[in-house]
Amino acid sequence: MRDRKRWCAVWLAGWCVTAALGHHAMEFIETESYTTPLQGERIIYLRFDYMAPDKNDPVLDRWEWTPGIAVGLTDRLLFDIHGHYARFGAGHIEDEAVREGFGERDPSPFFEAVAASLQYRVTEDTWLDVAVGARVEVPFSRARDWLDAEEVYEGVLILAKPFAAHSLVALNLIYGLEGSDEHWEYALGVKVPISADPHGIAAGLELLGDLEDIEDSWSLIPGVYIPIAGPQTIIKAGAEIGKNADATAFSISLVHTF
Repeated sequence: MRDRKRWCAVWLAGWCVTAALGHHAMEFIETESYTTPLQGERIIYLRFDYMAPDKNDPVLDRWEWTPGIAVGLTDRLLFDIHGHYARFGAGHIEDEAVREGFGERDPSPFFEAVAASLQYRVTEDTWLDVAVGARVEVPFSRARDWLDAEEVYEGVLILAKPFAAHSLVALNLIYGLEGSDEHWEYALGVKVPISADPHGIAAGLELLGDLEDIEDSWSLIPGVYIPIAGPQTIIKAGAEIGKNADATAFSISLVHTF
């Protein structure tokens, strides 16, 4: 039981870290790709996530709405800002007095944090696409008091390679610092069209995990990407399944480029 709880904690931390960096991802659900909007282009998105870190412990369930906007500052530099409005199960509350006050009830939803990031495409027209990104997330007071949340600083190296017709493979290597705790994460995604039109519906598979605990921290996200009203508006949806299926999550996003 102790090992299982430890793994659930590792998986949840890894999911939160990788998800936080992947909200404005243009190609995948979590994995960042090389693609950025051109100068002056904007991406608005609204994302919903439901997470169940332990199928046998519903007090750890949580959901989260993430509205955000990303802007092309130049043809190669993206700026993104987004917020988190979330509801946490009582099992997430670190303050014992607060947790006892709720009893078997869950706290009401609240604004958890705001995050901003930059992404820069280092290479252009080369065999391997390379980009880098940096992000900071600042929790609000209730998240600090109830969840022991701290500022998060992250950097990511993005390696991507298109292949065939509108198909793509991308690898993210992520370093982060939350308070005094360091983490090293990875995300690997593959995406291919599944409709007759290569610009139409696509499917993908993403592998996420902790580089310091690869064997016990991995999870998979099969996803589908559906353009609606033209390629500028896309619905992305996927289900995340952790090792042994004890941990699951579902994500759906509406993304519009203009």
